[in-house]
Amino acid sequence: MADAKQSGSIRCVITTPETTSLDTHARSVVLPLDDGERGVARGHTPFIGRLGAGEVRVIGEQGAGGEAVRRVFVEGGFVEVSHGVVSVITQRAVPAETLDQAAAKADLERIAASRATGDEAIATKLRELETARKLVRTASRR
Repeated sequence: MADAKQSGSIRCVITTPETTSLDTHARSVVLPLDDGERGVARGHTPFIGRLGAGEVRVIGEQGAGGEAVRRVFVEGGFVEVSHGVVSVITQRAVPAETLDQAAAKADLERIAASRATGDEAIATKLRELETARKLVRTASRR
């Protein structure tokens, strides 16, 4: 791959405990931080952030031509932006084109119908509902 500084791009690496899901150069990357979305491009100030569940969008991927967008659903984790590299570390990373919208909706309905008793169980159910909603949203954007 071309050097990110020479091409005006930023490198995006998405890693799970099992594998490196994505390693590419792009014009920009949009991240689902815990407190909202954040876009990153070449020259962005370094930062470390906590990811929420949602869609990482890799925009203008090198070699894709034009404004191609690669979308990857991530389920929380952390991101580090430093020296032209966006490093995403997450438990789960799924390319959006492989998501099954019907299965995601069924999972959301199953979680919504489940009962939770006690503060900890209710908090867990709410987090799972939010993740399932974002998964359905990502799956429906094909």
